[in-house]
Amino acid sequence: MRTAYLFAATATLLPALAAQENEPPKFEPLAADRQKGFESIDVETCTAWLTYLASDELGGRETGQPGYKLAADFIAARFKEFGLKPVGGDGTYFQAVPFAKVGPNVETSYLAIRTAEGEELFRVTPGKGLGGQISEKSDREAEIVELVANTVDDVKDADVKGKVVLFTDKSSRGRRSRATFELWRAAPAGIISVNDEAAATVRRRIAAGGSRNSARRGRFRRPNTYSITGELALQIRAALKEHGTLTMKAFIEIERKPVFAANVVGFLEGSDPALKHEIVGVGSHLDHIGKNGQRINNGADDDGSGTTGVLAVARAFSVNGVRPRRSILFMCFSGEEKGLIGSRHYVNNPIFPNENMIAELQMDMIGRNEEFVNRRSGEVTEKAEDNVNSLHLVGTKKLSMDLHEVCLEKNSAHIGFDFEYDEEDVFGRSDHANFARKDIPIAFFFTGFHPQYHQPDDTVDRINFPKLVRVAKLVYSVAFEIADRDERIVRDRLFKDVPRTRRRR
Repeated sequence: MRTAYLFAATATLLPALAAQENEPPKFEPLAADRQKGFESIDVETCTAWLTYLASDELGGRETGQPGYKLAADFIAARFKEFGLKPVGGDGTYFQAVPFAKVGPNVETSYLAIRTAEGEELFRVTPGKGLGGQISEKSDREAEIVELVANTVDDVKDADVKGKVVLFTDKSSRGRRSRATFELWRAAPAGIISVNDEAAATVRRRIAAGGSRNSARRGRFRRPNTYSITGELALQIRAALKEHGTLTMKAFIEIERKPVFAANVVGFLEGSDPALKHEIVGVGSHLDHIGKNGQRINNGADDDGSGTTGVLAVARAFSVNGVRPRRSILFMCFSGEEKGLIGSRHYVNNPIFPNENMIAELQMDMIGRNEEFVNRRSGEVTEKAEDNVNSLHLVGTKKLSMDLHEVCLEKNSAHIGFDFEYDEEDVFGRSDHANFARKDIPIAFFFTGFHPQYHQPDDTVDRINFPKLVRVAKLVYSVAFEIADRDERIVRDRLFKDVPRTRRRR
């Protein structure tokens, strides 16, 4: 009789348990003084914003290019719409960041192909048969050698130091192969690549201050890469057969022209006269990597999603009605893809004293389900369907366990993400790192990498907008909490005492 009773009871209980498992989790409402803003963060509005930011019209939002200016104007217009105070230069929302376009003077620069005896066979000038990545001054002549790389070893074994390399890379279909990097290491005087499309235009480097040599990588210098037409390459090869030795005279004069590269900043003043000088920063990077030839890298997730998150949080504070006691500074940085340049400029030239910023909350790539495929083996180590509810919380334990606990508390009470802590190796790869280096506690919110990272197919149709909205709501909740409580966030240690994290991938 007892066995039968237990079976019947279990049979009755199982459907109820299953129903509970399928029910969405129930979360606590936010305090009444901040609930209105929380509820204002919605999919429809975020979709509209990100659809524009990731559109072809903006050309990939590369810092210094016209599309970046369009994106910055769009953010500034939204900040004005939300009633944020413009705290950039000259009463605008723009904090100027020194940048310049660096490239050859088209009037004076040229390449000349000559015989060993000095007879000039061919001459090309920038934009007229000569293009490519030309950002180093040159006034030298060097021997031309041809190199075809079927594998990386073909480059490792080549003696090309101080020579001009007519280079054909068959080792990879990627934008930059390992063979290309090995060729840079070999210190040639220059590289000639064959590309009819690139030969028609000069790709100008965008550099901070117009002087920083971003062409330097590690312990080697990236030489000028000169793009020529296939027709000219055939003529050079024929001349090599006929004359045996050819030289190339590269006379390159470099121009630096200032370009727009501002951070976009908007300020929400706190309500407490005694605490409003203390500030919570909420940030993203606005820029992306621009174009590969005619292919636009729209950067929907990287970091159109985070920038959309900043807009959503800014609007939430605006419509909420009740302001927190401390102030909020919303920041969309330039030049992240060029080395965290915009945020570095901010912390070195802060609009408000760095010691007044109690924390910086950074959103970078918050719109996808992490998916990782090993490009070499094809092995899938992270499946998107397994990461629907995952969110990486990065860096919170490094400087302030207090901030870490607030993030855990607000997530548990109101959002319900499954936090992961396995991406600490990306700590130095987004703008929050520059704030941490100034001993400002940070929290980096990141939904993870995917195969579209830095590719043209990082497009808005792939964005998980409900997830983006949940991240923005979490950041709003955390920001309001730390901006409104009695005590300032406690910093446990200085950045110089933080152990370095080894790269996982």
